[in-house]
Amino acid sequence: MDIDLTNANLVKANLNRLGNEKISASKDEELKEACAGFEAIFLNSMVTSMRGSLPGNALFKESNEMDIFQSMYDQSLVDELSGSGTTTGIKEFLYQQLKDSI
Repeated sequence: MDIDLTNANLVKANLNRLGNEKISASKDEELKEACAGFEAIFLNSMVTSMRGSLPGNALFKESNEMDIFQSMYDQSLVDELSGSGTTTGIKEFLYQQLKDSI
């Protein structure tokens, strides 16, 4: 009888451990996505600030259309930078710092 209770407790403990690993894996993925999102926001802010420091465009006049185009281009550039294999390292740094807290 005691052996059955011990086996039942071991099985229950292993199931709880497996359940926690699944939760941990999903939280790990969420953390990676959050870190990548933060990197994209940071890069977008950086590109916008860099573009604001330029004196202007010599080829095209200032217009709403040009502002929309530049905004779309900047977003595309940021998406490419944050999604490529060669990154700034911000998302990896954040992930390493925060992974123990989940």
